[in-house]
Amino acid sequence: MPTYSDSPLWSPFVAKLSPYVPGEQPSDPSLIKLNTNENPYPPSPKVLNVLRQDTVDLLRLYPDPASSKLKQSLAKLNGLTIEQVFVGNGSDEVLALAFMTFFKQEKPLLFPDITYGFYKAYCKLFEINTETVPLAENFAVDLNAYRRENGGIIFPNPNAPTSLLLPLSEIEALLKDNPDSVVIVDEAYIDFGGDSASALIDQYPNLLVIQTLSKSRSLAGIRIGFAMGNAQLIEGLERVKNSFNSYPIDRMAEAAAVAALEDQGYFENCCAKVIAPSCLMSELARTSLRIRAFFWSH
Repeated sequence: MPTYSDSPLWSPFVAKLSPYVPGEQPSDPSLIKLNTNENPYPPSPKVLNVLRQDTVDLLRLYPDPASSKLKQSLAKLNGLTIEQVFVGNGSDEVLALAFMTFFKQEKPLLFPDITYGFYKAYCKLFEINTETVPLAENFAVDLNAYRRENGGIIFPNPNAPTSLLLPLSEIEALLKDNPDSVVIVDEAYIDFGGDSASALIDQYPNLLVIQTLSKSRSLAGIRIGFAMGNAQLIEGLERVKNSFNSYPIDRMAEAAAVAALEDQGYFENCCAKVIAPSCLMSELARTSLRIRAFFWSH
């Protein structure tokens, strides 16, 4: 497929964009692909059980625009109310809507200089004023460096690609110092180690926590992401979402996601196996699959 650097038919800003490049998806099933950090284990068996003919028959109908069943499952799992949960088509869509909702400010958005590459793409797309903050010498996110004027703050925890984790005490101190700015903690990998900042939501109305079912729940192929925060933050996200796409979650994706969330035992077992230091080597020893190197992608 040809690519073009510019076209007179485009809106003027399009040529200035620097799109995010997703990780390669090879067609050869014999490869173990590490670049997008997909779970090596399949989804919960309960997911297969719900993807039956009755679910397929209902595809003639539009899905629930509120994704109520999924929100209820997420709220119950995280000790929140349904009004504190937002869902989207993968955490990338949730992040994009969050950037649009909260970060178009006069003051700059702050995020690490080495982090998830999509952040810069969103800022270009939405014309958001930004300042990147260097990592510390040990490659950790130094939250002390974020104690300055800002129009918002976002960082992954653990950070990608460094994998370094911040304790909740440091995140809470940052929230206290920035009561007038939205602070987003992007927790794509939190289930593999660390405490979620969702425990702080009821104390800090400026906190938004974003997670995904792609990694720890083995559902990268159905694209489910979600945000948790104060009801006012969630209402802002809903307003932007419903100005763009009222049906981001299809019927089969919602059914699969709810089933995966309900199988907590399977989830915990898979996470434990992924976390185990011997996980990768034992899997390689068990199989005769070939390995090919790919560039890192979040």
